Amino acid sequence: MQRGWLLDVEVDGPHAVLWLKTEEGEVVDLRERFTPSFYIRPRRGIDAEDLASLLQSHPAVREARPVERYASLEMRRRVEVVEVTVDSARELRKVASWARSLEEVKELYDIDLPSEVRYLYLKGVAPTMEVKWRAKGGVLQELHPIDSLDVEPPPFKTLVLDAFRGQLHKGSIYDGEGRLIGKVEGGEEEVLSWLCGVIDDEDPDIIACRDPRAAAESLERWRRQLGGGAEPRCRVYVKLDSYMEFGLAGLSERCIFALVPLDLAAEWAPGRLVDSRQSYEAWRRGILLPEKRGGGGYVSTALDLLNRDRGGLVLSPKVGLHENVGVLDFESMFPNIIVRRNVSYETVGPDAVDRPGFLGAFTKRFLERRLYFKHLRERYPEGSREWQWCEQRQQALKICLVCIYGYSGCPVNRFANVRVFQEINRIARETLVKSMSVARRRGFEVVYGDSDSLFVKRPDASGEDYEALAQEIEAATGLPIKFERHFKFLVLLPRSSDPHMKAARRYYGLLTDGRLFYRGIELRRRDTPPYIKRMQEDMMRLLFNAEGIEEVLSRGLPRALDRLREACRELRIGRVKREELRIRKRLWREPRDYRGRPPHVTAARQLEMKGAKPQQGDLVEYVYLDADNRNPYLRVANTELVEHSRRSYDREKYVELAIDAAETLLAPFGYTKEKLLKALDPRVSSLEEEVG
Repeated sequence: MQRGWLLDVEVDGPHAVLWLKTEEGEVVDLRERFTPSFYIRPRRGIDAEDLASLLQSHPAVREARPVERYASLEMRRRVEVVEVTVDSARELRKVASWARSLEEVKELYDIDLPSEVRYLYLKGVAPTMEVKWRAKGGVLQELHPIDSLDVEPPPFKTLVLDAFRGQLHKGSIYDGEGRLIGKVEGGEEEVLSWLCGVIDDEDPDIIACRDPRAAAESLERWRRQLGGGAEPRCRVYVKLDSYMEFGLAGLSERCIFALVPLDLAAEWAPGRLVDSRQSYEAWRRGILLPEKRGGGGYVSTALDLLNRDRGGLVLSPKVGLHENVGVLDFESMFPNIIVRRNVSYETVGPDAVDRPGFLGAFTKRFLERRLYFKHLRERYPEGSREWQWCEQRQQALKICLVCIYGYSGCPVNRFANVRVFQEINRIARETLVKSMSVARRRGFEVVYGDSDSLFVKRPDASGEDYEALAQEIEAATGLPIKFERHFKFLVLLPRSSDPHMKAARRYYGLLTDGRLFYRGIELRRRDTPPYIKRMQEDMMRLLFNAEGIEEVLSRGLPRALDRLREACRELRIGRVKREELRIRKRLWREPRDYRGRPPHVTAARQLEMKGAKPQQGDLVEYVYLDADNRNPYLRVANTELVEHSRRSYDREKYVELAIDAAETLLAPFGYTKEKLLKALDPRVSSLEEEVG
């Protein structure tokens, strides 16, 4: 048998076409006859044999026969349904529509799966998986997955295409590592010809671009105009954003998790990937897949809701500067609760069954897979290729695993049971409370707690003490917990909208290994200009360049404040380059669908006026030119349109942004925005005097 990797699958009429890359690097295409099936439940009093005979009369129905399938995840009883097999995938919708019109039909099942996904369920494989196969005369005879925990992604060649953002006047192509191959600028025909030529020369398996469908259609249309016909072989077009976020290794994990083609793995939201995995697991157990989305609900009293529906536990942070803080983090808390406490749709609620649950069975497999790559990552130097592959894989799986929890009570989940969501939260709350009790008995102060982690401190505690505490909590709760981080200094922040209120997940600090670690501040945000990010990082390092808390306050604070003064001075004299002030923000809707004119939407509309077509999901870059102008189109400028312009940026607006970032860091020390603005007045001798 041959060995290689499954690149893609496409259902074409009565056949499934598979593209596989051999170990020698050749891409081959094979065909297999594919006649999909779905199920129909007859109305009460209608005999299944009679309904099968009626359905068999449709010219596109290949076979209709009575079978028994489980009606629900409880798997208590089988019901008699009619299995309908059609001649080809393109006929399935027509037959289903006809069947719905029959008065003998009660409900349809297994109907809303894409054809390619349906075929992958049948074979039990996913694109990017290593496989072995046997074929004869271009027809697939056998196909088997090869279980693998390889770190390296499959050997698919990838190109990154930066074009198709409207009128096509320029484009760039990069290799899979982000190295520029070439760029072109000119008329649309010239650009398309150049792009097709580079793609033919490079011969990629995967093309990552902003709009995969537009790119594929434009290139194919241009090839046909040139008389060359369609592309000579399969190329998979995937969303650039997903490729940049997960890499090929991470997208491979999404494919394997959901059993979907690579383009859908890049396009689908995590919830839909979870639905695909759930559908496959139910399908292979002989459970009918309901067409209607949304599972059952339960009648609950107000007291019951009060006890059950309380969400995760968040302990308010003790705002301010702390020293020698250990962070204990429950490892994959919610997936572990599902697996270890047997929480599933059919094991929770008044009709619960007492057996290993549906959710836990597949969650365990991917939880173990995720932790394997997470721990393997630690063996490689940070930033190395192997480290990045492990990170991409574990991060992709982390998102899917967390979504299993969040999706469990979601109304669009076909198996939804809100009691599952509530039960996971209840166990998580109890676990955190028990953990806090253990920590306090051992003399630790809990300064913050957030659903699945605890921030604790004790003046004399060493790393070994924190490790021992984690082991004791794990023994008490039955859930794995690790000593994740050790802060030399930690600042817990108030809520940005109200400095008098405490906020969750807003903090920054210096780890004992010298690295900065932060959450919920400007440095983590995409819409913070690079110059402001650099200033904020500098301020943190200057603040924490100290041996103890007293030195942070006496020497660190003045140094951090001087860095703010320097940044404001550079901004006001126009010394900062415009590319250092760009702001990036994503369009979550089409530009025309926004009622107002926020800056990033205005920047997108500016592109539209030049003939481009920014779309939902695009990242828009802009700079402030005159933030207070009454005309929104004069307040900002898209960076693509001011590339060669001599117009200056709005200096005071960027000073304001710098002060906002400084206030985030320094609010716990009494430095409000108003005080900082007043203290920056040259008539005030120093910032410290003003605050004092």
